[in-house]
Amino acid sequence: MLASRKMSHEKFNSVLIDVVKVINHIKAHALNSRLFEQLCEEMDTENRCLLLYTEIRWLSRGKSLTRVFELREPLQRFLSEKKSPLAAHFSDKVWVAKLAYLCDIFSLLNELNVCLQGKMTTVFKLADKVAAFKAKLELWGWRVNRGILDMFQTLAGILGETEPEHSFSQLVHDHLSLLLKEFERYFPTTKDPRTGKEWMRDPFVNKPGESSMSVQEEDQLLEIANDGGLKTTFETTLPVFWIKVMAEYPEIATTALKSLLPFPTSYLCEAGFSAVTATKTKQRNKLDISNTLRVSLSYYPQMEPSRCKETSSGFSLI
Repeated sequence: MLASRKMSHEKFNSVLIDVVKVINHIKAHALNSRLFEQLCEEMDTENRCLLLYTEIRWLSRGKSLTRVFELREPLQRFLSEKKSPLAAHFSDKVWVAKLAYLCDIFSLLNELNVCLQGKMTTVFKLADKVAAFKAKLELWGWRVNRGILDMFQTLAGILGETEPEHSFSQLVHDHLSLLLKEFERYFPTTKDPRTGKEWMRDPFVNKPGESSMSVQEEDQLLEIANDGGLKTTFETTLPVFWIKVMAEYPEIATTALKSLLPFPTSYLCEAGFSAVTATKTKQRNKLDISNTLRVSLSYYPQMEPSRCKETSSGFSLI
């Protein structure tokens, strides 16, 4: 995501640059890739190849860093045999510790990124997840100052029972502080999107008057709040609930959906691009994919699990 796109800390940024150089040194040459894969087979590693880092793909940074960390031993051996100066990095304990920390923090950012995606994601879920992550960053900084690094599992495994040096703990704390500032800049507390919209989340608890609403909307919200039949169906997701009440309470439902739907619809657009890329290849560039795209992006809960499978862009028929 944009809040973590820029690596503000110079010393951690240099580690990221070194990792990209290592990946490019091997992946840019087919012979190096084959030799490295063969070396990984000989060393019986779980993974046999590196992952390319692509800046526009949000999840690639964390995955690329994690793969390099997992293959650090064969990488050191391979680069040493090639007499590459990059091999020295894997002998540097501080450099490896920085790499482990980057693996952890970007894995946590990837988890947050995935949580913010989905067909039924709303402004409330996004705001809740971001607020929770900002609170975690503040708590993690407090823990790091006291030498507690258990929340970073890869880094804690590298350091073992030894207490981290104060200089390294200070580096981690500074990076967490910079990351928190970036999140605050993109998601300022003063502009919380949930403010004045809590009635959308639960119209049976939150009363009108907390936001600028028309007379018709206030009246319809009060009718919904006292509708016992609707209350029994409120366990469904928010967009589905407000779509259900659209026919009877059009004004208040339209206002709610205008705030709720932009998030899932933008996700569907991104998923649609991925589905088109996977379906309309060079060999099928004249294919009419309208029906295929509809199936790829649709969800059929009434179907038996054996008749459908989940893909990266939705559910499709087997």
